[in-house]
Amino acid sequence: MLKEVMQDILISCGSVAKVVQSARVKSSYCKALPRMPREDCFLLLVALALKTVAGLENGLARTPPMGWMPFERFRCVTDCVKFPRDCISERLFMRTADLLVSEGYAAAGYEYLIIDDCWMEKERNRITNELMPDRERFPSGLSHLSAYVSQLLITILFSVLVSACQIHNKSLKFGLYHDVGARTCMHLGPGAKGFHAIDAKTFAKWNVDYVKLDGCYVQGIDLNKAYPAFGQALNKTGRPMVYSCSWPYYQNHPNFELIKKHCNLWRFADDIRDSIASVARIMLKYYRMQQNLTKHAGPGSWNDPDML
Repeated sequence: MLKEVMQDILISCGSVAKVVQSARVKSSYCKALPRMPREDCFLLLVALALKTVAGLENGLARTPPMGWMPFERFRCVTDCVKFPRDCISERLFMRTADLLVSEGYAAAGYEYLIIDDCWMEKERNRITNELMPDRERFPSGLSHLSAYVSQLLITILFSVLVSACQIHNKSLKFGLYHDVGARTCMHLGPGAKGFHAIDAKTFAKWNVDYVKLDGCYVQGIDLNKAYPAFGQALNKTGRPMVYSCSWPYYQNHPNFELIKKHCNLWRFADDIRDSIASVARIMLKYYRMQQNLTKHAGPGSWNDPDML
């Protein structure tokens, strides 16, 4: 019976909304489980359907994600002695989280606080092979930072409101940078090459909501295989994470039809700099590419002019 339920749900669903609707329709199957309360059975169907969504359709980024990233302003500053307020550290992101909320940006929709490159130790944990945040600049760990900046409201409707719970402290979501290659672009920290499953599980453990995957140091790596593989690893964790790919930026002739099947958004422009000229160059590039770019954009899949 459960296999039949899952097949029906997966055939009919294309987004979270469709998953919930499908689970509601299929709730008649709950009659086959007389010992399970009907509401619990419905929640189980929703959870199972969401957990098994593969490829792009993770139900996220129905509108273009908005938030804050540090790279345009703070780059890869790691000397917290010389630059205590400007270095990439938990203090910077906790301060920024406070400002996003207190100054009204979060209420306006800027919900993602995303750490770019330069957050990690130079090497993995020797025992577990897991990524590690820099112990001096992030002494409390990324789970602590995620809990500080994030808020996850779980609202499940079953004819009426069943439950709503807040499990983090701020009205924001937490994002993190990584690289599909052997090393990250600026900091030269360990990349995802050979560690897709471990890194995806680590991000889920840290309650990450958004992953930006760069594309440096990719010698011997087929990007058309590596980016989908990492996205599938994220989906397998069961935690919803927006998947931002730098995939087309590193290709001369990107296959946007393939990319949109596996990424919620994809970068096509250079790093934005602290100047109007930089913004103008990005706008000009979009203008030149717009006939190809616009036809691939839509709910769940967006063109990303870097951090603009």
